[in-house]
Amino acid sequence: MKKLALLAIVMLLTGCSGGGVTTEIYSQTIESTDKRDTVQTADAEPMMNTAKPEPKPAPKKQAVKSATQSAGYTIQVVALSHDRGFSDYAKRLPSDQPLWSNKKMVDGLPWYTLLYGEYPSRDAAKRAIKALPQTIQEYGPFVRDISKIKRSSTPEMIRVN
Repeated sequence: MKKLALLAIVMLLTGCSGGGVTTEIYSQTIESTDKRDTVQTADAEPMMNTAKPEPKPAPKKQAVKSATQSAGYTIQVVALSHDRGFSDYAKRLPSDQPLWSNKKMVDGLPWYTLLYGEYPSRDAAKRAIKALPQTIQEYGPFVRDISKIKRSSTPEMIRVN
């Protein structure tokens, strides 16, 4: 509809100009980003929707779900200043308990911790440490309160297994 009106104005101005004067008229169309439906008449040209669909946001990493939503304890096996994975450490752990990685910021620098197990009490977690293989005990694992981990300023607890 806008194009027809613009064309009519151009034709009118062209017809009015006479003699040796040449008038150049430049037109510009502006595409609206309005997403509301518009009413079209039978004479109007259908407008094609050329808008690209908005990209979907990247899927978020799945946060810890399960009994860790309530209070409980876990064992911090090791902390690393790099994110090269915990596969060497995880291989040495029994596979009967859940395993998480947790990224946290300490003095503005990222640290990555490997957390093992889910225990109802601090004493149960301490007993589990004593049952771990000697190679894991050499890392100096200790008990962590899951609710304190979650309340920290930058918790990013992600289930590994």
